[in-house]
Amino acid sequence: MSPNNDAAPGNNLPIEIDYDNIDVGRIMEAIKSKVAQEVGRETDETLTESPGTASGTPQAAETDSLSEQAGRRTGMKRLLLRIMSPFAPLIKLVILPVYEEQRQTLLSLHNTNKRLDALVSMLHEEIEKNNRNREYTKLLHHLVHNIVVEMSKLKIEEETLKTKTRLMEKDFEILTKRERALEKEIFK
Repeated sequence: MSPNNDAAPGNNLPIEIDYDNIDVGRIMEAIKSKVAQEVGRETDETLTESPGTASGTPQAAETDSLSEQAGRRTGMKRLLLRIMSPFAPLIKLVILPVYEEQRQTLLSLHNTNKRLDALVSMLHEEIEKNNRNREYTKLLHHLVHNIVVEMSKLKIEEETLKTKTRLMEKDFEILTKRERALEKEIFK
């Protein structure tokens, strides 16, 4: 066992820690009892000392003042908790409507957030649907444009073929007349 070297000077009980067998519960109890003794001693010292009898340097007086204030706060807190304990049901009764109002407000906000999330998801779905429709419209526009181009090409090709057909008909008529003329001359 080795004593804790961090113990403040003037403490009656140094906290001892057995590093081979560490018992956290015992250590915590030792710390609590030491703090309780320090608080009790500080309150006793503040009652026996007069306000102007600070010992040592101004830094020591300031340190004593800070520890004295901490001890007073701890003591006052314990005292107030003891005084308030009989009134705990009354405090709960007074706070209950505020708690219920806060709970209702939080539920309302939760429901509003859920509705907003649903609206946002619906909006995203509508935007996605709108984007798909826009893409379909673009595709249809390109398709119609390509069909118009192809139809124009086919119309031009049709006109060309009609013209060629007329020329071939004229050539055929000329060849037919020539053939008849040759036949007449040969069979004469």
